[in-house]
Amino acid sequence: MIREIWNTLTKKGKRSLLLSILGFVIYALSGAAMMLLVLNAMKAIFLGNQIYIYWWLFVACLLLKGGSNMFADLQKHLAGFDIVYEVRAKIIYRLKTFSLGFYTNERLGEISTIIHKDVDSMEMVVGHVWTRMCADFIVSLILLIFLFSVNIKMSLFMLVLLPVALFFLAKKLAIANKMEAAAGNSLADMVSLFVEYVKGIPLLKAFSESKQFDEKLASATKRFGEQSKQMAKNKAAVLSLYGLMIDGAFFLMITIGMLLVVKGFVPILDYLIFVLLSKEFYKPFVAMETHWMNYLKVTDSFRRIKKITEAPTVVEPQSPETPDTFSITFDNVCFSYEDDGFFMHDVSFHTQEHTITALVGESGSGKTTVTNLLLRFWDVHNGSIRIGNVDIRNMRYDDLLSSISIVMQNVQLFADTIAGNIRIGKAHATDDEVVSAAKRARIHDFIMSLPDKYETNVGENGVGLSGGQKQRISIARAFLKDSPILLLDEITSNVDPVNEALIQEAISELARNRTVLVIAHHLSTIRSADQILVFKNGSIVQAGKHAQLLSEPDSYYSRLWNRGSAYYISQEAN
Repeated sequence: MIREIWNTLTKKGKRSLLLSILGFVIYALSGAAMMLLVLNAMKAIFLGNQIYIYWWLFVACLLLKGGSNMFADLQKHLAGFDIVYEVRAKIIYRLKTFSLGFYTNERLGEISTIIHKDVDSMEMVVGHVWTRMCADFIVSLILLIFLFSVNIKMSLFMLVLLPVALFFLAKKLAIANKMEAAAGNSLADMVSLFVEYVKGIPLLKAFSESKQFDEKLASATKRFGEQSKQMAKNKAAVLSLYGLMIDGAFFLMITIGMLLVVKGFVPILDYLIFVLLSKEFYKPFVAMETHWMNYLKVTDSFRRIKKITEAPTVVEPQSPETPDTFSITFDNVCFSYEDDGFFMHDVSFHTQEHTITALVGESGSGKTTVTNLLLRFWDVHNGSIRIGNVDIRNMRYDDLLSSISIVMQNVQLFADTIAGNIRIGKAHATDDEVVSAAKRARIHDFIMSLPDKYETNVGENGVGLSGGQKQRISIARAFLKDSPILLLDEITSNVDPVNEALIQEAISELARNRTVLVIAHHLSTIRSADQILVFKNGSIVQAGKHAQLLSEPDSYYSRLWNRGSAYYISQEAN
C-alpha cells in the first residue's frame, strides 16, 4: 500500500512530502536543542560563567522552530492535496471505462463513500500521518545516537521494554484489521440503503403501511453500530496496554537512572538530559496508537479504492481498426445478464448506412439490450457486432463512443449552465457552435427568453425545465457531437403537443444522413422506418417494413398494431 500511494504522488507532491518531513525534523530538533541550551545555561550559572551566548542561541532556535513549523505545515497540505487530486482523477477516469455491468453490481452508496470519505483518508495519511511520523522517527534515531554518546547504560534501560510493546501492538494489528474491514463493509451497506431510502421517499410515503424497507435500514444501522462498538472496545483495550508499556519503559529508565546518580555512576546533568530528551525519543512510539488507528482506517479505505482502480475495464484492442462505413451488423449475438433470467439468443440483423431501423417489442424483449451491446456497456457472450466491416471489440473504445450519439427518453442534465450541458456533446465547442446546435434543436428561442440566456444555471437533472425542453437540450448535444450513428429512445412519449412538434422537426433533421436505431414505444411514429425489427423474449420474431409486417396474417406485429396506432408498449428499459 505504501509503495502504491507513493507512486501515485506526482513529482511535485513527492517533493512537498519530503520537504515537509525535513521541516518537521528541524522543528523537533530545534525544540530538543532549546532544552539542552537551558540545561547548559543552568550549568553555566552554577559555574559562574556568562550565559549571553545561550540566550542568543535560544532565540535563534526559537525562530528556526517557528519558521520550520510554518514551512512544514504548508508543504504537508500541498502533498495531501496532490494525492487527493491524483486519486480522484484516476477514479473518475476509471469510472468512464467500466462496462455498465460494473454499476449494476456495485452499490451506489459504496462508490459515493469511496470518492469522498476514502479518498479524504489518503489526504490524511500523506499530509498528516506520513510527514509527522517519518519526521518523528528520524528525530528519534538522531536523539538515540546522541543519547548513546552521552551514556550507554541509560540508553539501554531506555530501550529495554520498547520491543515488547511493539511486538504486542503488531500481534493485535491483524485482529483489528478484520474488524475494521467488517465495519467498513457495514458502513457501505448502510450508506447505500440510505441513498436508496432518500430516493424512494415519495414511494415509501405512498405505501406508508409497509415497514419492510424501514426494518431493513434499521437492521443495517444496528449492525454497523454494534461492529463499531466492538471495534472501539478492542482499540481501547489494546492501546491502553500498549501505552502502559511505553510509560513503564520511561519509569524504568528514570528509576534506575536515579539510583545510578545516587551511586555516582551517572552525572546529574546527563541524567537530566535523558529525562528531558527521552520524552522526545518516545514520541513516535507513543504516537503509534494514533498511527495504528490511522493505518487501520487507511488500509480499509485503500482496499475499497482499489476495487475501482483495479476493476476490469473495457478491453482495448492491441491493433485498433477504424471502419470506413457506418452500417451496423449483429451476427448471431448471444447475451444474458447476471442477475435476471433475460437471454438474447442468436440475434442477427443488418442496417444499411444512412437508414432508420426501429426496434419494437414489449418491455424486457431486448430492445435496449441491443443499444447497450452496441455501446459496449456489456460485451456479447457469443457472436459479433460490427460497424462497417470492423468488429466493435477491435475499435478503440473512445473511437466507438465518439461515432455514436445518444438521445434517450430520460435525459440527464448536470447542475451547470445550459451552454455547459450542451457542450457535453463537444467539450471545446465555440459559442457559435453551441448556438448553432441549439437552433437546429429548436431550443434557441427558449434559451434567449431566459434572464441569463445560455449562461442560465439549471439545477441537478434540469430542475425547472420541462421534459420537452430537456429533450431539446439533449438533441442539441447530439447535433454538436455530429456522430454518424444515432441511437434514439422514442422521446415524444410524455411531452406536450407543442414540444412534440418541435422535437419531431429537430429529430428529422438530426437523423438525416445518419445510421439510426430507434427504440419505438408508439408504433405509429415508426411507420416510415426503412426497417422494423420486432423483438420478443430476446429474439427477433419479425423484420421488414411497416406495410410488409402488417400484411403477414396474425403476426405478432399485427397484434401490437391492432391494439391501437398509438399503442404504448413501455417506457422502461430492460
